[in-house]
Amino acid sequence: MRVESARVVVAPVRRRDARRPNGTARLASHLIAVGLLLLGACGPIAMLTRPEGSGGWTTAQRADHLADLAARAGVDLDAATPPTRSDPSPPDVIPPTRDATMAGQAVAPLATDGDLPPGDGGSPRRHSDPPMHDHDAVSSAVAPDSTSAAAQPGVVVLTLPDALARVAAGNRHLAEAREQLAIARQRVFEARGRLFPATRGSGRYTWNNSAQMNAIQIPGAPVQSITIRDRDLGTISGVVTLPLDLSGEITEALAAAQAGYRGEAARLWATTLEQDLVVIDAYYTLLEAERLRDVTLQTLALHREQLDFANDRFRSGRLTKNEVLVVQVALRNSEQELRRRALAIDEARFALNQAVGLPIDAPTEVADVRTRPQLPSEADALRAAYRDNPVLLALVEEQQRLDATATSLVRARLPRFSGGGSVDDSNSKIVEPTLIGGGFVGFEWDLGTDTRREAQIAAARAEADQNRIRTERQLRELEQAVRSTYRAAEERLAAFDTSMTAVQQAEENLRIRQQQFEV
Repeated sequence: MRVESARVVVAPVRRRDARRPNGTARLASHLIAVGLLLLGACGPIAMLTRPEGSGGWTTAQRADHLADLAARAGVDLDAATPPTRSDPSPPDVIPPTRDATMAGQAVAPLATDGDLPPGDGGSPRRHSDPPMHDHDAVSSAVAPDSTSAAAQPGVVVLTLPDALARVAAGNRHLAEAREQLAIARQRVFEARGRLFPATRGSGRYTWNNSAQMNAIQIPGAPVQSITIRDRDLGTISGVVTLPLDLSGEITEALAAAQAGYRGEAARLWATTLEQDLVVIDAYYTLLEAERLRDVTLQTLALHREQLDFANDRFRSGRLTKNEVLVVQVALRNSEQELRRRALAIDEARFALNQAVGLPIDAPTEVADVRTRPQLPSEADALRAAYRDNPVLLALVEEQQRLDATATSLVRARLPRFSGGGSVDDSNSKIVEPTLIGGGFVGFEWDLGTDTRREAQIAAARAEADQNRIRTERQLRELEQAVRSTYRAAEERLAAFDTSMTAVQQAEENLRIRQQQFEV
């Protein structure tokens, strides 16, 4: 038998650096790294140990943030601007006069001087004090001139179209709904991004305390030492992954997000109509309160005249004390009613200013609306409500979103395929080549053994069924609301025609009553 010696080729051994590493410098670098790590960890300590965390913003930061938002909202946090009132206090509506002789003979008032707020002239007025018969002052208070109101500084006179036009720019509910639509738009982009390639990169530089060697024992040869890990090693890699939506899961998720966007657009439309309704309601409520205030002013002037006549008749013995007290109580009730009317005007004005974006306490005036509305037929109103109703449209889009979401979850039962490429590079000196590129095709398959996906599918289907029931309920409620509102509008228009005749009768009764007191 012939035995031949085998030739072993061993890579040349690199000579290790004869210089020993500087232990002091390496220890210093380690201490610096540990110090930086501890310094960075000091911040999250409070977040990890306290329920309130680090406390968030400081008091000054919170105040500055709130002040900035208040300036944008038109709100005065310091309340430095004096408040505006829609109507002066009752004693200042009609200037009173005092007659000491008549006051001494009249019946004592029901309240003391301090019960009513003082006017601009100084002391408060007693109920027994007869007012001046200044019908011009009463008329000017009842029917204020819109031109003079507009000439006052800071007064904004709004027509109904102007108020509705201001809603688009100044209403905060609409601004919030627009931001919600922008959020839904970005969610669509997020769902669409799942179909695009995903690119990820990573890198690391490692400082080891020494290189790692491997000793090879070969018979008949000295022990060879080979470096298998560098002392200092830097690596960098990048991966591009393209989803292969063979099951249609991502496509259905994108369809669900797009349906959600359309639903938010419909809800924005619904919010617009809702805020228009708020403006219209506040506008007409303000008009109603102002007209009722005018009536109350007329009633107040009449009761003051009646008190003058009652005092005269009491002095002449033609009325009893109780009859004069009845007139005084009616006068006090009218003055209190005027305060209630002023409060109603302020509340309606605040609501209108809030809806149109003006400062809440702005002295806003509204123009009267005298055009009689024209009602469509009841069938046309129902058809328009079904066809152009944003609430129904939002429910329909929500149904599409829920159905697409359930379909996407069902298709998640199938494997998810993907393909792409990768590249890796390093500064290693023990391997060649250091730059490696490649491509791959793979899949991921969640078998759903944890049953969470099946629960999500069941919940999505239940939500879809719930939305169908909600749509049915909304259709029934919509028909009820349209029919009720239509017939209520018919009744109000008929009541308006009746009230025109009643006004003429009331004016005639007022004339007769005034003649009775003048006797």
